[in-house]
Formats: sequence, structure tokens, C-alpha cells
Amino acid sequence: MDEPVSVTLYGGTAAVHHEQGQGQIAFTVTATRDQIAAGSEWAVIVTGNRRGTVGQGTITVDAPEPPAPEAGALDTWLRAHPAVAFHLTWNDGERSRSYSAWPAEMREALGSAVEAARAGRFSLADDPPANAWKRASDDPDAVHTAFAPEVARALYIATVAHSLAVEIDRRVPWSLDDLNGDELETLLASSSLFGWNPEQRGYEISEFDHGWATPAQPATSWAFLQQQRLLASSRLDTIVALVGWSRNLTHFAGPVSRQNFREHWGYDGDMPVARALSGTRYTGTVFASIPGYDAVRHYTAGCQGTAGLFASVLRAANIPVRLRSVSNDSTPHATILFLSEDRGLSHGDDPYSLLSEGAPPADLLIDLSTYEKWLGSTSKDAGRYIGRQSQALALQRLPPIVRRTHERDRQQGLAPEQSGVYALFKGSYFMAELLEARLWERLELARTAGTEAPVAAPYADRWFEAESASATVTAGTAAPQPLDPALLGLWRNQQQLRWSDARPGAELSLPCDLAESGTYRISVRFTRPPDYAVVAVRLDDKPAALDRVGLYAPQIVAADPLTMGDHTLTAGPHRLRFTIVGAHPMAKPDYVVGIDAIRLERLK
Repeated sequence: MDEPVSVTLYGGTAAVHHEQGQGQIAFTVTATRDQIAAGSEWAVIVTGNRRGTVGQGTITVDAPEPPAPEAGALDTWLRAHPAVAFHLTWNDGERSRSYSAWPAEMREALGSAVEAARAGRFSLADDPPANAWKRASDDPDAVHTAFAPEVARALYIATVAHSLAVEIDRRVPWSLDDLNGDELETLLASSSLFGWNPEQRGYEISEFDHGWATPAQPATSWAFLQQQRLLASSRLDTIVALVGWSRNLTHFAGPVSRQNFREHWGYDGDMPVARALSGTRYTGTVFASIPGYDAVRHYTAGCQGTAGLFASVLRAANIPVRLRSVSNDSTPHATILFLSEDRGLSHGDDPYSLLSEGAPPADLLIDLSTYEKWLGSTSKDAGRYIGRQSQALALQRLPPIVRRTHERDRQQGLAPEQSGVYALFKGSYFMAELLEARLWERLELARTAGTEAPVAAPYADRWFEAESASATVTAGTAAPQPLDPALLGLWRNQQQLRWSDARPGAELSLPCDLAESGTYRISVRFTRPPDYAVVAVRLDDKPAALDRVGLYAPQIVAADPLTMGDHTLTAGPHRLRFTIVGAHPMAKPDYVVGIDAIRLERLK
């Protein structure tokens, strides 16, 4: 420019810097964090004395990388994960405050607890914590649990510190970054553990929000998940594994009373999750005559206790779980929502119900749309659908409890309307529905075939182990391989079929014999490690149903089943064919394939 001009830099509507000069003008401005966070538009305005004064230039932004956080610098990590920080909320008795509004000493306590959790130093606090409920005019035998403020705060800090350590150190294959606000709230807010009770001046376990369960210390839940080998390669598989383990639970007998709970768990309050996991011995006399009740058992406080157990245990793996209460004839029951997976249990008692005996644990889970239809706010009769899934599985599979009950009914000459079998199902099914399902006809067929004979169900679900099949290969070697239980996964029989020493174009074939014609949904469960191949999968001589399945993963995991779609098949022999088509660009090109199992789900 050949005249004096004024140059002003604006950040939004605010003038940030002003220069006067002539010719080429350059200047440097350091923007504040607040100016950048405000998301303002930046502009340069040039003014001069002559009409038509113009100029041109550029704005260059140099945003240096923030320094690497020092050890223990939790603030730095949380600034990079604002959603996590926002949902770290503690109710101090006045209101819930996000992490940024915590007092400095509480933030420091959390930082120290995170470092301790990352180093494997766990809280030595009592598990369960002491019950501080102050009894006055309330029923002296009612079950109440409350914690003193300092005890509740210590439990909360230990719990969220563990969650942050699991996330920061990537101890599970999933991440808090995958969760929405509701799911983060369920994991990280103090209200998900207990609620402030101003009359007690402490933090109370609520039946409707937390169940009849005193949460375990996170170290207890994490150790349980590891010892029982329940941590799998996905959140859903971990949930399914815990559902399977929960068949070890025994529903407590008797009333919901302070004395009865003390005799089951040795604690003056709600069922301690830690003691339900380790097992206790009933110390009362009322139920001592029940067979097996004198043994150490994993007693649970019914559906309310089981819901609290699921929430406490899965929280340690950063899997959000919410209890939802549904009433049946004014009696509240607990259902369970696995928020991040859009799955639920129609009743907290479903896993150990005798009606679901023998059913695959995954079949107990219902999808969110089914849950809403049965038990949601728009359901016309939600009470009838409490426990519907276990009853549906029993209607399909006819487990021993149904067959034994039918035999007693038959010996007593009871008609279906007065039968014990009807009593098992009438909570969720009308008589017309049971007759349409030919329940009593199928029970008679099962009885005449023998009590141990399998009963044909409307829908069949069959898994077969790849390592047990007679595999053939055009190149390389296929053989069973045991898998270390310490690996991150839950393999069926803890082994796989490993195909090695092959090259692209080689084929492995697995036989699959069908007893009946029908429509089948076929799924394959692979192993994924750092050095496995890319494969195509086809059925018989059909075109490939899966044309490029990359088996690479940064660490060895048991992958979720991959569906090959629905196929109309005739009875008799069929073959699944696996062809190596390449290698993942990040994998070592060893062209290895690992197959855990094949699932055949008969649809019709």
C-alpha cells in the first residue's frame, strides 16, 4: 500500500489488535484460550483516507500441541475428554456439581485415586461399607441402607477412579468415548450409586434407583470379572457372560426384612454385592429345611438385588446398566437395561429362573424395541410382560420344570385350566395363546418319548464347534488349538480350529449336516489377532456370502459372530467353504485363519 492505513484484527465483534502503517504490515497476536473456545470468526479490517482503499492478506493460526500430561495430571486428561468431566457429578447435599465445580481437595483426591488404580493399588475400605441408617419411628425391621458422607464420597471416588483408570489404560476394548450423555451419567454420576437423604444427613440406597443391593468396591467387581473369565471382546459378550454366570444365583427365601437379610448376608442393610459374589451361608432357622439351603450359596435379593449386582459388576468394566422398576398388581419388580447395547432383561430373575434352564444366555436378552413394546411407557399391560422372555423360552424349549409339572398334573387328572403348567405361564400368556402353541400336545409327545428326549421347538438354535468338525484343506494344516484363558475373549470350549501354513487361494471346508429342511440363519465366529488373513466364506457352491472378512486386530480377541444371511436348505450334508483372499495391510502376512464356532439358527 502506498498510503498510511489502519489495520484491525477482530475476534467476533471484539477488536483484538490494532496496527497503523504503510506498505506491507505483519503482526503476531496471541489469542487466549477463552477467545478460541468461544468459536469466534476472525477478520482483518483495513481502512484508509482515500476512497476505494483496498488491501489483502492472510490470517495464519499456529495452534501448538499441548504438552504431554505429567503423571497424575488428571485435569489435563479430562480437558481432552470434556464429556467425561461434565458427567463426573457429585451431590454434595446441596446440588450435583460437575468435576470443574468440585473443591480442590476432592479433585486432588480423585487424581490420587486414579494414579493408585492405574498402579494396581486398590482402596482398602470396608466392603460392604458400614450402614449408617439412623432408625427413629420407621419400622424397626424394614431394610434401609445409608452411608455417612465421608464413606459415600470415598466409595464414589474409588468407583470413578477405577472407571477412569480402565479407560486411560485401555484395559477393555471399548471406550467411554463411545457412550452418550445418558450412558456416561449412569457410569459416572454419584446418583447412580446412591442419593442424598437430607433427613439422614447421608447417602441412601434407593429401591427404585439402585435395587436392594449395596454396591461393591470396584476392585472387588474387577477381580470377580477376571477370576470368572467374564471379560470378553465386546460389551455385549461380557454382558452375556455375566448372564450365564448368574445362573449360579439363588433367590433368597422369605420376607424383605432386616432380620431375614441379615441371616442371608450377615449385613444390616441391603444385599452386599461383594457377599453375593463370594457366597454366604444362611444363618437362620426358618428355611433351614429347604434342601441345599445349609450350603454356601450365591444368594441374591431377587430381581432388585440382581439388578444392583449387574450394575455394580459391569460398572467395573465401564458398561452402563440401569434398573427400571415395573409394577405387577402394585408390586414393583426390577427389569434391567444395558443402555449402550440397546438390550434388556424382562425381569431381573430371568437368568436363574427354572423356566429358562438350558437356554443359551444370549437368548435371555431382548432388544430395546421389544422391551419398549412389552415393558415401556406405551405398553398397555406392562405387568403381564415381567419375565416374559423366560416364559417364552420355556414355551419354546419345554425345560424340566415344565415337564415335571405336567407329569404331576397328569397324575392328578387336572384339566389345562386348573393345571400347574398353566400356573407357570399365565403370568404372561392367556390360555388361548398356550393352546395355539400346542403346549399340552407337545408335552404329551415329550412324555411318551421319555423325559430326557429333546422336544422340537418352533425355532431351533444349534452351535457346532469348528475344531470338532472334520475339516479338509487344499493347502496348509487345520488342527484344534487350545486358547489361553487369560486372553481377551470368551471362546466356546476355550479353543478354536487354527488353519496355518496356507496362502491366498487355499480353501478350508467344514461339513455341516442338517436333520431337517428349512430356512436357517448362519453365523461364523472367528478369532481376530495381529497376524491373521482376509477370507471369503460361502455355503456349498453358492456365491460368497461374506466376500472379504478381515481377521486382523491389534490384540487377539474372540470376535462377535458374523452372519452369512438366511438360507433355504434341504436336509442332508452341506459344506462351509473358507477361502484366503489376502491379508490386512497392518497384519503380518502369515495368512492364518482361526474359527471358533458356527451357529445355525432355524427360522422356519
